[in-house]
Amino acid sequence: MTQGPRPGASLRTFLIPLALIACLAALAATVPLLRGDAAGAKPEERVSKAAGPPRARSDARSASTARTEVHALSRLEPETGVIKVGARQGVRIEQIKVKDGDQVGVGAVLAFLEGNAQAEQQVALAEAQRKSVEHQRALGRERLSLEREREDQLRKDTLDTREKALELAKRRLTASTEIYKNMAPIRVEGKVKYDLDLLYYQAEAEFLKAQLELKEVQVSQGLIEKRREYEDKQVADKGPEIDVLDRQIRVARAALADTTVTAPIAGRVLDVVGHVGELSSGALLYLGEVASMVAVAEVDQSDVSEIEVGAPAEVIIQERRYSGKVSRIGRIVGKNTLTSLDPRALQDRRTVAVTIRLDPGSPAADYVNMEVEVTIRPQHGEAP
Repeated sequence: MTQGPRPGASLRTFLIPLALIACLAALAATVPLLRGDAAGAKPEERVSKAAGPPRARSDARSASTARTEVHALSRLEPETGVIKVGARQGVRIEQIKVKDGDQVGVGAVLAFLEGNAQAEQQVALAEAQRKSVEHQRALGRERLSLEREREDQLRKDTLDTREKALELAKRRLTASTEIYKNMAPIRVEGKVKYDLDLLYYQAEAEFLKAQLELKEVQVSQGLIEKRREYEDKQVADKGPEIDVLDRQIRVARAALADTTVTAPIAGRVLDVVGHVGELSSGALLYLGEVASMVAVAEVDQSDVSEIEVGAPAEVIIQERRYSGKVSRIGRIVGKNTLTSLDPRALQDRRTVAVTIRLDPGSPAADYVNMEVEVTIRPQHGEAP
């Protein structure tokens, strides 16, 4: 017996096609709205309405990419840097003259090393030898001055006396010669002849001596200027002997300098790492000019292009904010040396050193090498 159709089967057969037709109609009505052509707009008009004018699009892109603040970690340090003052390795430190926090000037004595006392004695000995030579030469100049004054006063009288002595000797020789000639025809012998010969020879010898003495005076007075030039060189302040002594002093002072540690710059003693009595390992103390402090920030390489010299910045020191300005932007990209305590922050980054000069009034001088946070506010120029 054949069964007829069930009562609900014909109804489902009718509703399913009807539902499919309704879905297709709804989809056909939604697509034009999504494409923006429900009002029959042209393709060019639709693109223009969606994107806006070209200037608006450029401004929108700039506004979306420009950074208003750049955050970075930085380290506080003197603007001129931290100076490591060292001593020769292996030399014993005898005395340290400064302590942490002391303000020192250029050339101030910071410490004495092994052998300083002996080096000071060597310098004192070399200087004493030079002073002794200088004293002797000063006495020599005084002696020469007195002798020349006496010589100048007696010069004319000495020459006149020698000339008169020669004249007298000449007269005596002439008289003796006359007597000798007059006695020649007379045959004299014995003591008389001896006395006569002796008188003649004595007169002749005195004449020759007077001639020689006059000549010596004349020559001596003619050479006075040359002799005095020679004497002046002997007692001059400069000369080979003085040069030798000066070199000895320089050598002694160089040895003393090797045992003395002095400040290369004016500044504050930040940390004394050496100890009296130990052998130096190189570093003795750290020195810095803290009157002008900076924060050296490690800015991510992707943010450097946003920053310019002169841009304002803020540094957080002990939970307080202090202002400053960017004074230098580095040109070398390197690996970061400062890391954040935030476990979510990147630990391995490529950064550029940016220096921020802090305004007066910050306590940065008391926290050299402290790691602080810095906020830089880029100054974006307006578009023309």
